[in-house]
Amino acid sequence: MRRMGKDLYEVLGVSRNADTSEIRKAYKELSMKWHPDRPGGDPEKFKEVSHAHEILSDDNKRQMYDMTGSTDGEGGMPFPPGGGMPFGMGGGGMADFLGQMFGGGMPFMPGMGGMGGRPGQKREGKGPGKQQDLPLKLADYYHGRSLSVKLGRQASCKKCQGSGGESFDTCSPCGGEGHMNQVVNMGPIQMVNRGTCPVCRGKGKQAVGKCSDCDGRGATHDEKTLEIKIEPGMASGNTVVFPGMCSDHPGFTEAGDVVVVLRDAEEEGQAASWAREGSRLKTSITINLSDALLGTTKILYGHPGFPSGVPIEIPAGVQNLWTGIIPGLGMPIRGTPKFGEACVTIMVVPTAEETTALKTQSGVLKSILPFIADTPKHTETTRVGKWSML
Repeated sequence: MRRMGKDLYEVLGVSRNADTSEIRKAYKELSMKWHPDRPGGDPEKFKEVSHAHEILSDDNKRQMYDMTGSTDGEGGMPFPPGGGMPFGMGGGGMADFLGQMFGGGMPFMPGMGGMGGRPGQKREGKGPGKQQDLPLKLADYYHGRSLSVKLGRQASCKKCQGSGGESFDTCSPCGGEGHMNQVVNMGPIQMVNRGTCPVCRGKGKQAVGKCSDCDGRGATHDEKTLEIKIEPGMASGNTVVFPGMCSDHPGFTEAGDVVVVLRDAEEEGQAASWAREGSRLKTSITINLSDALLGTTKILYGHPGFPSGVPIEIPAGVQNLWTGIIPGLGMPIRGTPKFGEACVTIMVVPTAEETTALKTQSGVLKSILPFIADTPKHTETTRVGKWSML
């Protein structure tokens, strides 16, 4: 069986669901461009365009070409339009070849029942999903938040049921039955496989004309509003799922899900001094030597639950790098009225005045703090270095 080296639709530059008027218009423009009698004309391309028009402008020839790739009207083993090997001949064997040609399953001999699926029809289940990251601040996770997001999607055209046609006619190749028999001669053996009609894809009818609602595309633009509710205590990596909100997929019975993944946004200002670990919040605060010795009350700023700051008590005698655990000052525990704890690390840094007083008022300090030891005597020279926080 003869087959074209190029897809006839590509030769004319039209889509596979183009109507007769579009095909004729494309042929007229291209034939004028490539006619041998015109400057810049090309006899081979003119011949190619004329042949494509001859096949695609004839309904019977076009149906046969769509079904088998044949351009001479003869039966036989189908080749995909545009050339290439027959379907399934990539190494799966004859059983795979026949199965892929007409829907899977083993071929059957005349008089026996057929088996197999129906290629071209939609698979049960959901199509591919879509994932979208949503950056949130710590305060959003602490208080919770509601967001409305507009989502553009492609929906299967209701008027033409996704076919792109204005109306439907009975499918000629299968006579409206939706399935056909394919005969393959293998020497003295004749094998017959019964499967879905590749022209109407098992529907028994063909689209005619161009749907006015979707302009022949089979889909229309649709817009949905997603209401995203962030619960207090949610965290980065949590997801909010919107079932069936993706664009309708021609290969599946249901649209895929839109999955919103929560992510941490970069914090600014005083809020950047807080870090989260599960339900625990961590921060640090710097105090001077006097506060460390005597104890004090300090205000922590940047906490997501306390815009004006939250005071904490620092006990007398606290040491550098000690960490205080404060119950109830952490993040909300999702689904409960409880809160986690806060971890506050103390950084003790003497002021310049305190450092001077330590040097000049050592006698006074020793009288107040009699347990301060005298400088030890040693024969080696005392080393002097520079001290700072590591």
